[in-house]
Amino acid sequence: MTKPLINLVHANGFPAGSYKTFLQEFDNDFRTIAHNQFGHNVLYPIHNNWQHLVTELVEFIKKQDEKVICVGHSFGGVISFIAACQHPELFRGLVMLDPPVVTGAFSHLLSFIKRTPYIDKLSPAGKAKTRQNQWPENTNLVDYFSQKTLFKNFDSRCLQDYVSSSVVLRNKRLELSFSPAVEADIFRHLPTNLVKYKNKLTVPAKLIYGEKTQIFPIKHFVRFAKLNNIELMTLPNGGHMFPLEQPENTANMVKQIIKDW
Repeated sequence: MTKPLINLVHANGFPAGSYKTFLQEFDNDFRTIAHNQFGHNVLYPIHNNWQHLVTELVEFIKKQDEKVICVGHSFGGVISFIAACQHPELFRGLVMLDPPVVTGAFSHLLSFIKRTPYIDKLSPAGKAKTRQNQWPENTNLVDYFSQKTLFKNFDSRCLQDYVSSSVVLRNKRLELSFSPAVEADIFRHLPTNLVKYKNKLTVPAKLIYGEKTQIFPIKHFVRFAKLNNIELMTLPNGGHMFPLEQPENTANMVKQIIKDW
């Protein structure tokens, strides 16, 4: 019997290789695939509400020639949700991990702010566009990133996965493969139209958020889940990056959810 196929959809700025340790937890019972990085293909330009990036995901799934279980983290959770609403025939199910889902009055406010320079202050775009992305060839980047707030709670294996998959050597310099400019532009175009998909989701779905997530107040997850009849679950002590902080715990929770899909 063929094992079900999991499609990992990465967070913004974190190529799929960053999830190597996390995905290995599924090896016994599932097959896993992942598109390495979104936003870098000129055929799918970054646009308001991420529709072209959704199309990039849909085209990747179509190539598999079978239904997938999408496990999407952050940005990846949102584009997986939209793709599942638009193309349910491609999905066995969907698990969203700490997705930035904006609904209600805040979505209207953010829709306006996205058209102004203030979006770089309100979203992570401002930090992303100015982040350091080149280092001397002999720099120990595991040590470097381990001292950054975003990475401080990473499992050591996941931090090594991130560095191994995200850094390339060019002209005797270490450089990020995921462009900071692309990362910032993706943040600037966070979907503010998710309400249009109310009652459009027809595949099994769950949303897991980290107990200590910093992405925004938990009420946004609650409102989104009610709009779409999605069950909420919480990963204890998890921050926004919990799949890379607690890979085994996260994988075990996901496997329990999808075992009968």
